[in-house]
Amino acid sequence: MLGPLPALHRFLVVLAVVAVFLGLGVWLGVDPGVSLDLRAGALVGTVAGLGLAFALVHDFHHRQARPVRVRRRTH
Repeated sequence: MLGPLPALHRFLVVLAVVAVFLGLGVWLGVDPGVSLDLRAGALVGTVAGLGLAFALVHDFHHRQARPVRVRRRTH
């Protein structure tokens, strides 16, 4: 995880990672040595990019909310 990021920065990180992996998937789809066509390569790259982007910006530490103290008045 990259840390708590503002929404715009999280969006930019996700966009950059997906764009890079989409490009890699298209490159693999165009490469004649790999048995993927262009659409399958783009799909594989996009799915891999979304998975990595989720792992980068998601907080996997499930922090429990602390219980709130309730002060009761005694009369």
